[in-house]
Amino acid sequence: MRSTFTPYGLAALQRGFHESPDYTRRELLAAATEAVNLLESDVKGNYPRHTGLTSASITSDAFSTPAGVLGVVGSAAPVAVFTELGTRPHTPPLEPLLLWVRDVLGKTGDEGYAAARGIQRKIRARGTKANPKFAQAAQRHEGAIVRMFEGAAGRVAAHLAGPGGAA
Repeated sequence: MRSTFTPYGLAALQRGFHESPDYTRRELLAAATEAVNLLESDVKGNYPRHTGLTSASITSDAFSTPAGVLGVVGSAAPVAVFTELGTRPHTPPLEPLLLWVRDVLGKTGDEGYAAARGIQRKIRARGTKANPKFAQAAQRHEGAIVRMFEGAAGRVAAHLAGPGGAA
């Protein structure tokens, strides 16, 4: 089931941007910040761990622009894109695979080398499957995020209707 933003919420935000844009932006920025923090925490907590470097590279930010409010959760580590989307067949470098085999499988020496070469051959033949942790987190929390923004819209509507409001 897909969560949707209500017409009431959209109307409140449209009116808020027209009558009280600073207050509306603050409320939306607060909702976006809460949403991206939730998603960042979920992705980091469910991200595959090897060295922990990719997980540590996952960050979030929410900011206000002239066009509206934007929230972003992402990673600067290129491997995060490959993990999220999967890859086509290619020949990965052997050294990172040797480290992975040592750290995750506990194999070293000839046994580790053979395992890493086997993984390398499999990736060369088939690529890698997608492991969409960012998309899964967004899907898991979609309803909660919509409620965060509906709450912001409700606060904007209350502000506009209340004493000292723009109404």
